[in-house]
Amino acid sequence: MDIERIQSVSKPFVPSNVIKCIQMKLNANIYMFSFFKIRTKRTLKTLVLIGSLLLIATTSGDALRFSSAQEVAAPYSYDLITWHFENFLSKWTHRASRYLPWNYLSDAERQSLVAEYFELTPRMQELKDIIRTVSSEADNDSGPRLAGLESELDLVRARREHLQPDVEEVIESAISAVAVEQRLGALGEFVFPPVDIRLTEPPKVLITSPRDRIERTNDVLVDPHVQVEDREAMESRLLESDDLSALVIDIGGVATYPASLYSGGDIKGTLRTAAHEWLHHYLFFKPLGQNIYQSSEMQALNETLANIAGKEIGDIALRNFAPVAASINPSLPIGNFDEAQSGAIAKVDEFDFQHEMRKTRERVDELLDLGKIAAAESFMEEQRQVFVANGFNIRKLNQAYFAFNGTYADNAASSSPIADQLNRYRAAASNVGSFVKMIAGFSSYQKFMDELDELDK
Repeated sequence: MDIERIQSVSKPFVPSNVIKCIQMKLNANIYMFSFFKIRTKRTLKTLVLIGSLLLIATTSGDALRFSSAQEVAAPYSYDLITWHFENFLSKWTHRASRYLPWNYLSDAERQSLVAEYFELTPRMQELKDIIRTVSSEADNDSGPRLAGLESELDLVRARREHLQPDVEEVIESAISAVAVEQRLGALGEFVFPPVDIRLTEPPKVLITSPRDRIERTNDVLVDPHVQVEDREAMESRLLESDDLSALVIDIGGVATYPASLYSGGDIKGTLRTAAHEWLHHYLFFKPLGQNIYQSSEMQALNETLANIAGKEIGDIALRNFAPVAASINPSLPIGNFDEAQSGAIAKVDEFDFQHEMRKTRERVDELLDLGKIAAAESFMEEQRQVFVANGFNIRKLNQAYFAFNGTYADNAASSSPIADQLNRYRAAASNVGSFVKMIAGFSSYQKFMDELDELDK
């Protein structure tokens, strides 16, 4: 996902919050210029300091105010600046070390490490589930078993962390190879911007929407480890104080640089998400990406293009992992991770999630258009229970849920025609690279539509 620009409106300015406000605003925008490799921590710190001073000097008091969402999320805010400090140099140091003759890995060795990493991922989750079950049992003899399970979990986690840098390099190489093949940002065998990812636990995002319509207003990154009760408290506070629908949601990735990708997925989904986030990096230098916040349609166009093309690029890259993929049996893709995909997908043959979610969105839009807010919210809760009963563990279904997921026009929670429009462009393109370059050149949704009309003639 691409980070939403944070609105600077609403709450009164509080002097003691100046530094926190500056940090949050820098966090929200630092990814936009972090594509350029900053080689030393001193250089990066200097740039951040200069940026902070310029922000103080040139920003009015009104612009330094917290929005309601920022104020509520402040105790749980995610520090992107520190994250960049911790990840820039370590990534490139490891990459350089692998070019040393005594540290070089063959293709077979790299594939083997990838296979091991993605085999350890479900084992780690399995151990966590077993530990949770054993811990809840009232059994005085469970202590030794619990200790053994926790020891194994520590070993699995440590091994995964050891493998992670090499696995990231392999994934980056796979996406880069497809980019070169598709002539996307390719300068010979070099790809710009370079594909760069970090397998981690991405931040969660606090989303807000008005209650009387579905509209994505504020996004604020929050700590990935925030507890459910704290998520509920933030959402309730925004509802009570500002009459806003709010939701703290899980995501599969953030287009920081390196891109933050969810580390608990399978190889197919990870490749798709890596391609999705790299496409945001690529689009940053194109008219489409530079005008992403011009309108809600342009944001949906960016995100949906990254979704559609990211899946195709990721699937092409997966061919290089055929033996690995066969051995670890990739399941559902991560894509743009949401809670509907995070639980066990039960009764798939009996329940069509896509169809039911699309019907839900259509009915909610109808009720809100009629001004029936309470009826819409009651209907969403009823539908949420239907989804949960069928194995889709959606914690909260509200206007904010649809506002976020609706940005991805190929998502069932969206009412946008943009996915169908993009698919018409894709059908006219010879390959995914041509498709991306065609759409990347549009600076407005109107130009996109005008060209589509010509395409259909």
